Amino acid sequence: MGAWGTGSFENDSAQDWVSDITSLSDVAAKFDALARLEESDIDVDLASEIIAAAEIVAISMGQVAHDIPSNLLKKLDKLEKADAALIEQAKMAVSEVLGDSELLDLWSEDSQDSAGWNLAITGLIARLNSDVTANPPSPAEVEEISGGFGPCVFCNKDIEPKDLTSLSIRDMSSKDNMAMSYGVYCHLPCLNSKLHPRRLIQNWKFNVDDALVDKILRGPAD
Repeated sequence: MGAWGTGSFENDSAQDWVSDITSLSDVAAKFDALARLEESDIDVDLASEIIAAAEIVAISMGQVAHDIPSNLLKKLDKLEKADAALIEQAKMAVSEVLGDSELLDLWSEDSQDSAGWNLAITGLIARLNSDVTANPPSPAEVEEISGGFGPCVFCNKDIEPKDLTSLSIRDMSSKDNMAMSYGVYCHLPCLNSKLHPRRLIQNWKFNVDDALVDKILRGPAD
């Protein structure tokens, strides 16, 4: 796939495509091309371009990955700010790539570098989620709900409430043990770095219109 790294722009397909964009309309056109596909399987070039397009949306939101080359950032930083519709398009497009694509197939076969790709994608998802207002619990609230939380079970470092992820683990090896469950805490990137690319946890967040929520909860009109 002409990749020399796990970053969103560290492959030939993304580099070739991004060299020609002049506005966010070019980014939206890439998402539209994905929507027009008749087959579910997405080839590696389009998938790589979709990931790069989503990264550009994140950059327009002020969310810049640490590994974006300075010369590329200088170009992309001049683009307009993405609106809510384009941000949602980016989220859905990345999720589709992670669901079924040739890019996913290739990273699934790369046991050496797949952890790095998982981390890069987890970071991209977090950057695209930045349009949703976070409301993290206070340590006191966590204490009241679960008795407090310790360090990440993977890296053994402290976890900020805004980054808190909990895991519930149940021993299913015997019918006698099925009631025994355990709760642990971790950083989501730490967890995703240990998973197979096909099992990556996509922690998407969306802005939901309150009127729409009320309508869903009320159910269909009589």
